[in-house]
Amino acid sequence: MKAENVLHFGLLGEKLGHSLSPEIHKDLLRQQGIVGTYEKYEMNNREVLQILKVMEEENILGMNVTIPYKETVCRLVDVLDSHAEEIGAVNTILLKDGISYGYNTDYIGMMSMFSKAGIVLENQDIVILGSGGAAKALIYGFHIAGAAQVTVAARNKEAREQLQKHFSYIHTCSLTEIPPGDIIINTIPVGMYPNVGKSPADGRIIRKFRVAADIVYNPLITEFLKIAGEEGLQTVTGLMMLVDQAIGSEEIWLNKKLDYNMGNHIHDEMVKSF
Repeated sequence: MKAENVLHFGLLGEKLGHSLSPEIHKDLLRQQGIVGTYEKYEMNNREVLQILKVMEEENILGMNVTIPYKETVCRLVDVLDSHAEEIGAVNTILLKDGISYGYNTDYIGMMSMFSKAGIVLENQDIVILGSGGAAKALIYGFHIAGAAQVTVAARNKEAREQLQKHFSYIHTCSLTEIPPGDIIINTIPVGMYPNVGKSPADGRIIRKFRVAADIVYNPLITEFLKIAGEEGLQTVTGLMMLVDQAIGSEEIWLNKKLDYNMGNHIHDEMVKSF
């Protein structure tokens, strides 16, 4: 058992070697004067089924969830927050009084990221590249922000059909039939470190938009964003979303409202390390 007077948090995923989450949370806790730990928990698809038991045994109050377990954890927790239920993916677990709660703060991080970049989402035509757990959070976030239309472009036809069933208000298409719009955002881990230099879309598609964002943040300027910049689009990196979804998680774990500007200097310091 871990010491009672220290708060313990963690990150659950399959491969966490390059994660920036420990750095972000340690800084956020320090800013609040909270003594806490934040550890990585790498698990395979069998081990992950025991995550709640591990949390209980190690006295872990909160856990972030990343690829590929956001949808798995949805089925493991005792209580699912209404936002996480609608999204169908969990990125934040709270364990309190022996009861596990599942939340999603990815959509909050995304909305904050665009807000800080001065980009309005209301009445915009938005295309999301990819159909995984992150795409679900973005669909939900864009919808509640009042987007005019959300289209999901993905290679996997079955995944597109499942998303269409889950979110009746979206459009779907293949990666070769992407319609023009206002904002295009990538959720596909193509071009992510160490496989840099690849983009899920080329200039012919990207130039049909005025804003391009990528939730991949390593490298900071992905090939997708590099092409977008060359085509004259406003570009938004995924790092602020990562920082601000972390602030959303801490609001849940600590049961208090936080100022999202807390993350700005963390973001700026991290940018220097890329």
